[in-house]
Amino acid sequence: MAKVKRLLSLSFWQSKIRNRSITKKLGNNPRKLNVGKDVLFLHPQHIYFGDHCVVNQRTAFCPLHSHMGTDYPSKIVVGNNVNFGAYNRIASAYSVTIEDDVLLAAFVHITDHSHGYEDVTLPVSKQPIIHKGPVVIGKGSWLAFGCHVLSGVTIGEHCVVAANSVVTKDVPPFSVVAGNPARVIKRYNFETKQWERV
Repeated sequence: MAKVKRLLSLSFWQSKIRNRSITKKLGNNPRKLNVGKDVLFLHPQHIYFGDHCVVNQRTAFCPLHSHMGTDYPSKIVVGNNVNFGAYNRIASAYSVTIEDDVLLAAFVHITDHSHGYEDVTLPVSKQPIIHKGPVVIGKGSWLAFGCHVLSGVTIGEHCVVAANSVVTKDVPPFSVVAGNPARVIKRYNFETKQWERV
C-alpha cells in the first residue's frame, strides 16, 4: 500500500523528473542522484558526480566559467555516496574534489578562489581572481554545520571539521579540527585505537 501511495504522489514524480533533467546536463551521467528543491547547478557541464549522491535543497554548485574576460578550467568533482546538507555552496575557479562517502551538514562553504584586492585604484569586483591551489576533501570525512574550507586546502581521509570552523591549511588524515583558523584538536591513534587530544 505504501508503495502505491508513493507512486501516486505528485512530489515523487516531480523529484524523478528533476533528477533526470539535472543528470542530463552534468559533465557525466551519475546513477541515482537525488536532488532537492531549488538546487543551483551553474555551468553544469563543469560538474561531475559519482553514484548514489544526495543534494539537499538550496545547495549551489558554482564552477566559475569566466571573470573579467579570463576563462577558467574550473571543475567540481564529487565521488560516490556523498551527502550534501541544505544551503551548501561549492565554488570553483580551478578544481574542487569531494571524495567518496563525505557528509556535509547545512551551510557548508567550500571554495578554491577569492577576489584580489591589492590594487587600491580598482574596486575588488574588477580585480583578478586569487587562487592558492585546488581543494580536496578526503573520503569518509564530515564537514559540520557552517564550516568554511578555503583555497589550497586538502582535508585528509576520515576527518571531522567542527561547526563554524574556517579551514585555511591542510588537515592530516584521521584528525578533528576546530576554530578560526581551524587547528587540529584530536587525532586517531591506531596503536591505542582511540581519538586523542592534541
